[in-house]
Amino acid sequence: MLQRIGRCFGGLVVLITIALWGCSTIPSPLIVGNTYTNFEYEFSLDLPRGWTPADDQEKVLERYARWVDEDLASLVLTNTETQGLIAVMNRKEKQAYPRYLQLDEHHWEYRITEMKRRLEVEVQVLSYDYHIYKDNLVATQQNYFVSQRAFKPEKVFGVDTRIIENTEKKQMTFEWFLFPCQKDRSCQTIIMLSCPEANYETNRPAFEHVVATLRGHDYYN
Repeated sequence: MLQRIGRCFGGLVVLITIALWGCSTIPSPLIVGNTYTNFEYEFSLDLPRGWTPADDQEKVLERYARWVDEDLASLVLTNTETQGLIAVMNRKEKQAYPRYLQLDEHHWEYRITEMKRRLEVEVQVLSYDYHIYKDNLVATQQNYFVSQRAFKPEKVFGVDTRIIENTEKKQMTFEWFLFPCQKDRSCQTIIMLSCPEANYETNRPAFEHVVATLRGHDYYN
């Protein structure tokens, strides 16, 4: 359940929510002003102007991005004017973050190609270009050491792809983040943009805004 709170009392409400968390169940996500905070996966980001959270995420994903697993989607934003969709997907990893620093590039190559394989099951893939930023794992850890309560995760890889879905040409881009969370675990966050190919350049700034404002928050430290 997504809760909206006005900016005036928002900061106080977030602090109280964290203070009362303790041993209770994890609080529902909050929107304070234009900032979305997810306590379960320990991140926040800003909503771009003109984009609204979907009330029925499953219905929206089924219509506009059926290849997205709704069980992993924590936030789905839409813009009816630009026909754009931004989905934020999350997963917790039991493995501690430092373990990922030891993995070579073949591990990340495998993850990317596996994502392509799953996408090809659902739609026709016209192109699939990607870049791996393995050194950003160290950069994220350094940012975490500076401030565990509010740090900037750096992307591990990014993908740009063109697809055909129901005879319509679409362009999709996503960036994949991994960062320390819950003291000794790791959290994945994928931020994805999907829209008609002709509207991609119009929607791209909103996607970049969401990515730029992503912050990790390890509330267990």
